[in-house]
Parts: sequence; structure tokens; C-alpha cells
Amino acid sequence: MASSQTLTTLFIFSLLTISYAATDPFKLPKQTNIHFPIRKNQTSLQYYTTFEAGNPQSRTMVDALINLGAQGVWFDCTSYVSSSYKRAACGSNRCKKALGSVCVGCNSTPRPGCSNNTCGVYAFNPLTEYLTAQELGEDTVRVTSSDGHSIRLSYDVPKFQFSCADADIVEGLPGDKTKGLVGFARTDVSLVSQISSVFSLAKKFALCIPSSSDKGLGDIFIGGGPYYMPPRDGDQSLDLSSTPLVINPVSTAPIFSEGDASDEYFINVKSIEVDHKRVAFNSSLLSIDSNGVGGTKISTIVPYTTLHSSIYKPLVKDFVKAAAADGIKRVASVAPFGACFDAKTAPKTLNGPAVPDIDLVLEGTNIWFKLYGSNTMVEVKKNVMCLAFVDGGAEPRTTIVLGGHQLENRVLEFDLAASKLGFSQPLQLWNTSCSQNRLS
Repeated sequence: MASSQTLTTLFIFSLLTISYAATDPFKLPKQTNIHFPIRKNQTSLQYYTTFEAGNPQSRTMVDALINLGAQGVWFDCTSYVSSSYKRAACGSNRCKKALGSVCVGCNSTPRPGCSNNTCGVYAFNPLTEYLTAQELGEDTVRVTSSDGHSIRLSYDVPKFQFSCADADIVEGLPGDKTKGLVGFARTDVSLVSQISSVFSLAKKFALCIPSSSDKGLGDIFIGGGPYYMPPRDGDQSLDLSSTPLVINPVSTAPIFSEGDASDEYFINVKSIEVDHKRVAFNSSLLSIDSNGVGGTKISTIVPYTTLHSSIYKPLVKDFVKAAAADGIKRVASVAPFGACFDAKTAPKTLNGPAVPDIDLVLEGTNIWFKLYGSNTMVEVKKNVMCLAFVDGGAEPRTTIVLGGHQLENRVLEFDLAASKLGFSQPLQLWNTSCSQNRLS
């Protein structure tokens, strides 16, 4: 289930970390969090992490797609072997906790993922929109701690809940080796909720999403800071702007019950500026109505930010005008982008090409989510760069879906207890990035 790169990384992890077996194995030292790596698949533009599951004698390494809005964790159990695996029975407390709503059975030889009278939970592949009820089980997973600089100790966490998926659902996941998915939504069985509960950590997590994992890996920190991004000194968690996280009153999950609110992460965008000038559009589109339509959602699955057509068109128009004023030459568009430019006509900076800034004005006092060239432009071919936003159509469920390209190379901290999003400025401003080596 893991690539040779993954195998090498985890082998090094095993040399540099210690399996913690103290009297109280789930009490972390102060200023310590739980850490998972982030890699980027450059073909699919998706992000994935790696973890180990199973008893110590037969651990399985799993590469899993990162989905900020998914409710739980699942992976392909077709070849999964572990003597410590336990299924969850229909109607059990574990089943209810995981939002299990059906019973599943199996006519083949019993194994993880193939049992009778078992709790079924829905697993969803967001890339293919494949939805199926799968067996809920639990087993030991191995996780590592971090002091914000480097990897410290490793811990075996028992009774970690996940669903055992079949081979069909993994179709379309990034690369040849990704066989599962980890969710970060506001549920009891998300990766964040389970890990923070076991270690009695603060209900918060941070992502530092890399634009490339060729020279280093990105970070998932569970439990709060510190977060260090060398060569810059200082704890990044102390230098974050913040805006409230808001609840969409209507679920955005693939299957839900009437009255359920969304588990995903929304923020209030008040307006959008290009080169410090406000883009004109109907601002009511930015609010979430009683049917759950509208608003701004944060997504790690959508590669590029998508916008309601009524926002996308004036944004492109204003950007093209500002770019022309700066001497940046427009060229033929390349799908799916609506405006492309001659890259040779935009000077290069630490923060990407010198193009007009795009600012999302957020709820709060003087809070801007600033987007410079590295997050607004994408190179589509030699000497051609395009504005990295996509037209989401005239009737999207969500007005703005803030996508991966716009999230890269900045720290994003989701504080669930305080219901706020903390975020850094682009790390390139300090000559650093989210591509880090935490092994040394």
C-alpha cells in the first residue's frame, strides 16, 4: 500500500523515533503535538499522508488521501492482516459514535472487511463520488509526536476506528499506492477527534500544505503549536491572523439526516479586492442561506478555488485590467482557466510572479487572506501562466470553494474549541515554505 519513497521515509522514522511504553503512554510532554507528513501528487494535485495500522508483528503502511471535509477514516482492507483488528457489531456504542446506520454482511472467508452482523458506515471517494457502506472496525495505529521542529517519539494507539473499504472505492485516488482516506471534519471519528481525545490534546489541528514534496514534506500538527518553519526562527503559531469558523446549517455530506448541520469548515468572506480595489458583485452570494446555499468553504480536494460565475467574471475582468496596467501581456486562455499571460512579462519574486494581489477580506477587524503570485498563478506550459481560479457555474451549492493551490505554503490552524481559523501570511515572505525535513 506504500511507495518506495514512503517505505524509506518510514524506515528512517523507525530509526529516529522510540516506541513510547511508559506508565502513562498517552501523556505528551509540554510543547508537543502529534505529527503526520503531507505529500503532494503532482499529477492529480491531491495531497496525502502516511500512517501505520495493525499489530506490531504485521503493520500495514497506508497512503491516504487528505480530505478536510470527510467525516472519518477508511482504507482498502483487501490484503489487510492484523490479529488485533476487531469489527464493530451492529447497534453497538462504537457503531453509533461512528454514525453507523446500516448492518453489513459478507459471504466470503472472514477477514477484516468481511464479517457478518457488522456495523456499516458510509465511505465516500470525493474524486469519483463513489459512495458505499463498509465495515466499521478498530485496530492499533502508530503515530509520532513532534516538538514543532522535528519528530520525537512514536506511540501505538489502540482502538482507532476506521472503515474497511473494498477495492472498488480506491479507484481514482492519487497515484498507484494511495489506498485510503483520512477525514478532518467535526465528527467523533475524524483523524483529529480520535487522536486529540486519546492524548487529551487541545481540539485543534494545523496544516502546512506543500506546493511540492520533492525537497521536503508538509505537516499535519494535531493538538496545537509550536510550529517551526526553518530557516525562519520563531513559533509560527504565535504569528497567526484569525477569523471565525462558521457553521453551515445544512449538511454538505454525501448522505445525511434532515436537520444535520455541515461538518465541513466555512468562513465568512466579506468582499474580494484586486490590487486593493473592491470587486463589484452581489455580496449576498457570500452569505449562507437557510437551505445551506452560499458561503465560503475550505477544501483540500478542489485543486483551484472555484467561484460563482457572478463573482468569477468580474474578478477576472478586474485582474486582467490591473495586469495590463502593470505591463503583463495577456495570451490565449488554457482551459479550465479564463485568463492567461506571458510569464516573461511578469518579474519573479520570492512570492512568485509579480502580478496584482488578490485579497479575501474576512470577518474580523482588518483581516485579509492575502494571495500573491505563487498562490494566484499557475504555470500551464513554458512561459504561459494562468490565473488559478475556476468558474463554478451560475448555481453552485457553495459560492466560493477555497482550493488547494490557494492554501499552499502557509500555516492554517483550525481551532475547533474556539471555532476560529488561524492563518499565516505566505511563508515565502520569510524565505521558507511548507516543504520541510522533520527527521533531523
